[in-house]
Order: sequence, then C-alpha cells, then structure tokens
Amino acid sequence: MAVIKLKIYVANLSNVIGLFDKMQVWRSETGILGTYFEITGPTAQAATLLGSVAGPFTLNSKTIKLKVNQGSEQTLTIVSADPIGIDDLVDFINGIPSTGLVASEDGGKLRLSTVATGTVSVIEITGGTALTDLGFTAGQIDNGEDPRITLSPLSTCYEYDDQSGDPDNYYKVRYYNSGTGTFSSFGDPVKGDIGSIVAPTDLVKAYATFAKLDGKPVSGTAVIFYNVFMPPLQVGDIGIIGREIRVETDQAGYLETMLVKGSLVDVIISGTGIIRRITVPTADFNIMSAVAAADDNFQIQIPDIPAAVRRS
Repeated sequence: MAVIKLKIYVANLSNVIGLFDKMQVWRSETGILGTYFEITGPTAQAATLLGSVAGPFTLNSKTIKLKVNQGSEQTLTIVSADPIGIDDLVDFINGIPSTGLVASEDGGKLRLSTVATGTVSVIEITGGTALTDLGFTAGQIDNGEDPRITLSPLSTCYEYDDQSGDPDNYYKVRYYNSGTGTFSSFGDPVKGDIGSIVAPTDLVKAYATFAKLDGKPVSGTAVIFYNVFMPPLQVGDIGIIGREIRVETDQAGYLETMLVKGSLVDVIISGTGIIRRITVPTADFNIMSAVAAADDNFQIQIPDIPAAVRRS
C-alpha cells in the first residue's frame, strides 16, 4: 500500500457550489472498469470488521492473527476459561496493550475496529485458530474512510491523499449535497500519483499562479526544475538523484510541487526565457518570488567596451 495523491479541478465552480457542498472520492482496486466503492464519508471513520458468529465461545489458547494500519502481523492469543462470553472477550482484547485496536460487542458478535480513523487505518485478518469460532476468514480486510472534501467558493483546485492506496487503483469523484443527499454524475476515472517516500519534514511546497496581461489564467505553462546535484544528495537513507521535475499549470493558471529542502535547482519557466538557479528554501515558497531574487545563470554577457571616438 502507498499514499496516492489526487489533484481535483472543479470546472464551473460558481454553478457547482450553488448545487453541492461536498465531493465524494470512490476507488476501484480491480481496474478502470472494476467495482468502485467510496473511501470518503460524512466523518472520518475507523476500519472495522465484524464476526458472523455470536457468543459464548470456546477460545482458550486460540489465536487471531492480523495486521493493523499496514504494520507487521501481530498475534492475539486468548487466555480464558471456556466458555467465554462476548463481554469478557471484549474486555480481554481491549486489555492487550499497543494493538491499535478497539474491540466491541455487536449483536453478541465481536467487532474489531482501529483506533486510527481515515484511509490511513486498515485492518486485515491474516490467520489464526479462532477464526471459525468467531466468524472471521483469513484475507478479510477493511479500510477506514476520510471525511468528504468540502467545496469552497474560493478554490477550484483540491488535493486528496488516499493513505492506503495502490498505484494501480483508479478513482472517480462526484459532487454531493449533504443537505438533500443528491449527487452529480461521476467524473472520468483517473489514476493518482504515488506520494513521496521522503519525510514531509524534509520537503517544501513550490507554487505559482500565472496570468496573461489581460488577467486571464494561463493553462499548460510548464515550470521545469533541474537538479544540479549539489548537497543535499541524500536525505536519511534516500539518495536524491532524479534529474528533472516538470509541472504544468491547470485551467486556473496554478501549479505546485514538492521539493527537497536545501536542494540547488535550475528553474526554467517555459515560454518566458526565465532561467534561474535557486536554493530551495526551508518553507513553502512562491516560485516567481524565488526566481525574481536570483541571477540568470545563462544570460549572455556583453563586454563593457568603450565606443571609439567618432572622427569625420
């Protein structure tokens, strides 16, 4: 699993905001034509799995093997007199430290939920000798849900991170009215971009908005960042060797990207002749402000030769 980033552009914002107040994100794990399910909801939700068998149970010395929030497999070994009622089983599991789980009773059956909420929360049953007794099966998995994205009358561009996605997943987005329950048709299915493997504390956001002389946005303008391969060449255990990052403005004239703090890069703004060498700062920055403060490393140098005295 990986962090998958989606960039969502809202066309005709004034019309959309008059009808809807939220956006839903749906994911398919089985291809572009696969089955989509929503990974957002009214509020952030934990991952949860419910057994299909009601207690009391015969469970002494039996095990549940599972993974929580994409961590390592852990084994819960149940120690109790048989039979054990659902309330005692819930108390026993909740008394095990550092599982990342909360057990609860639901109709006499065992419900296991993650402490964490949102798509970062995942619970997967991997095995164990107590599964048949409790009504679980190996391979059962559930994701938590993120809150639906709130539309703003001031923003046409939105970012969404699926914290437990896969580069092969497809996503669809649609608008939703939380008051009436009505929703729009889905947009086209898309794949997201895999998130950074560099820690967020080592990255900053570079951004810019471009407009024409008449004030209208300029879409499709590229900004290219070339790595000059000066320190930092390594962040933790990760070598920074990528040569080029290219980003283009969206329909609102906006672009952004993340860069490693302290990197030395050449910034090229296509169609302008602007080429500047900058050191990436330690806080989010406007690209235009950065290049305006830097020298043009590739300007043609004109020698300062005095003109000859005119004679006639």
